[in-house]
Amino acid sequence: MRPFLVCLALMPLLFSFSCALHATEELKVRTTLSRFALFIDNDDFDHLDQIFTQDVYADYGEGAISDGLPAFAAFLKFGLGGLVSQHAISSTVIEDHGDSLNSTAYVTAAFLGPGKNTTKSVGTSVTLYGKYIDSWTRVGGDWRIYNRTVGFFAPGFVGNPTLIPPRPAVS
Repeated sequence: MRPFLVCLALMPLLFSFSCALHATEELKVRTTLSRFALFIDNDDFDHLDQIFTQDVYADYGEGAISDGLPAFAAFLKFGLGGLVSQHAISSTVIEDHGDSLNSTAYVTAAFLGPGKNTTKSVGTSVTLYGKYIDSWTRVGGDWRIYNRTVGFFAPGFVGNPTLIPPRPAVS
């Protein structure tokens, strides 16, 4: 009799949570995050519309980019284009809010000298330790990021920071 009462008492908890994200949808989000890493590492800045909305807002800790996808793509290309890099995304948590999602994912990004277009800093590297904090919305049948914040774990970059060019001021 007691197990029945315990189960009965716990029943409201079963129905108080929102429906979990379907496994297929979760895989789409994880694949989209991985595709971002591959695009960046391969200097493919022309397909970021497969990751982000046209009006994306992004904050990489140097001021927000609020002028949408073309400005964000230019920001990424200026800072990362031509670098040899490997972005690894891990420890991803996805929260379902029905028509929107939030995700937090760790990122470890290694940048190796000398880069694709230069011979400076041969044999050196710099590694970034941080996390992507993303808000997602549906565009058609796919999930796209409309807000990205990058959080850095102290000290952020480890190694030779001169491999990463200084970025222009962000509006």
